[in-house]
Order: sequence, then C-alpha cells, then structure tokens
Amino acid sequence: MRTLNWAPFAALMVITACHAPPPQALGGPPRRGSDTARFLVSYDSATPEFADFRAGLIANRFLDTIAKRLNDSLRIPRSITLATAHCDAPNSAYLADSRRVVLCYELFKSLADIFPDQDHEAYLIDGTVMFALMHELGHALVDVLHLPITGREEDAVDQLAITLLLQQGAAGDSLAFGAVGWFATTNQLDQFDSLTFADVHPVNLQRVYNILCWVYGRDPARHPEVVSRDLVPDDRREQCTDEFLQMKRSWTELLAPYHR
Repeated sequence: MRTLNWAPFAALMVITACHAPPPQALGGPPRRGSDTARFLVSYDSATPEFADFRAGLIANRFLDTIAKRLNDSLRIPRSITLATAHCDAPNSAYLADSRRVVLCYELFKSLADIFPDQDHEAYLIDGTVMFALMHELGHALVDVLHLPITGREEDAVDQLAITLLLQQGAAGDSLAFGAVGWFATTNQLDQFDSLTFADVHPVNLQRVYNILCWVYGRDPARHPEVVSRDLVPDDRREQCTDEFLQMKRSWTELLAPYHR
C-alpha cells in the first residue's frame, strides 16, 4: 500500500462544523446540546496489512484534530465517535445504533490502488476521504440533533460536506475537486439498470455536476475554468451562486442552536 501524503490533511485540520453566527444573531432558539457529550475518536485494530497505516493515522492525530475542532464548535446531546475500522469493503458509513462515523481501512487502500501517482493524484485520495468523512458526519448530525430534512438525506449531507470543505479556502477547493475526480472516475465503472435509480444516493455523474456547481457558485471568479472548459452546462451554471448560498444558509441555520 502506498504511503499517503499527509500535507493536504494538515490544511483541513482547522475544519469546524459551519462557522455559524450565534443563534441570537439569527433570531433562533437558545443553544442546545450537552456539555458532557463529545465527539470521540477510535482507531480500531488493524490487520498486519494496515498496521503501519493505522500507526500513521494515530501519529498524525488525524481524527483527534478533527474531533477537537468539532468539539470546539458544537454542543451535541449525545456523543458521536469518529472511527477507522475494517469493513471488508472500501466504504464509509454512519452506524446509527452505535453513533459511529466509520472510515474503512479498505477505502484508503482502494483509493491508493486506483490513484497510484502520489505527486499528481494525492488530492483525489485526500478529497475523497475528507468528503466521505464529512458526508457521514452529516448523517450523524441529522440523527443526533434530529435535524429536519426535506428531500433526500443523501443530497442534504452531500451539501453539508461541500459547505464544510469550501470553508477551508484553497485547500478546501482542492479537496472538493478531489471528490469530483473520484465520482467522475467511478462513474466510468457504473453499470446502470432500473434499480440504479431507486437507490437513495444520487448517481455519480449527478454528484460531479452538483459539486462543480457549488464550488463555482461559492465564488465564480475563483474558478473561471468551469466556464472556459464548459464543465457545467450554462443553464445550471447560472443558478449555481443562488444554489450555494441557499444550502450554506440552510445548514448555518440548522446548526446555529448547537454552536458554541
């Protein structure tokens, strides 16, 4: 297994759960949550194949730093654990019964195998991992905070993941484009049948256009290549700024009562 580049992760360690203004500024309800419930961390045991990688995660305090930033940002009524674990599949998940956000060791390995060029493709691995983590964190917050969601929850937590990433400036943009690269790559491997469209997740190509639209909509002048390379159709691109502002405002207001 190739050694992952930790530099892009370091840029994301300042992540917080939406830089929401105090609830009073929004005219919202008083702060909620508990002063004892926390975001916890677990690096579950690893087989010899992943032992060194697990040790690297621990040494770099990958999950610890993210959990600290979340604890500094949010009060939650029940603890949520951020974990790495074996899953027998390259995946990530939120396990509601144990309130665990899980990144699978197999996901890291799968990404390293698909994108072996460390110099040119590290952002694809890092962006996919961080998008997956923030996406599953979104599921956890919807569950623990009993957040009202209209439409598909998978779409809503995609929006939260990108909102969080784009708060990190240029590093966050790179991570978001990394997630785009992953979905674009896996889209080429998709096998569609009638049941594909019954899935709760959007198809990968929809996620590609969604993320590109939101990255562009946050600051159109920042990424002129979206226009010059025609990465998003004109009729969708015209709506991207309003689309991004609406989703950012919605998540800010949903999380404001829990903000420290």
